[in-house]
Amino acid sequence: MDRFWTWGGKYVGVRQKEYLVACDGTVLGKFYGRDIYDQDGYYVGELGKGGRLIKNRTKSATRRPAFSRGVKGTIQAPLRDCAPYPLIYGFDDFEF
Repeated sequence: MDRFWTWGGKYVGVRQKEYLVACDGTVLGKFYGRDIYDQDGYYVGELGKGGRLIKNRTKSATRRPAFSRGVKGTIQAPLRDCAPYPLIYGFDDFEF
């Protein structure tokens, strides 16, 4: 099971099949390759180096098909936050 942190070091959750799932089982998004889209189909971020999540400002208008709000993930125990990476120009930290 892949675990993910934001670029700023905050623990987000895990990948369950093609979904990014928070510790409480809430589905935060769906993976399309390295990119992640929310339930309404809006780009919310992508995988950066080391499995960290980051948001590319140039992709903010990108869309994919919406998916069911009924999708739920498995509840997981949260992990500790870790050290942040320096922010890259043209990117923002992943927000959830």
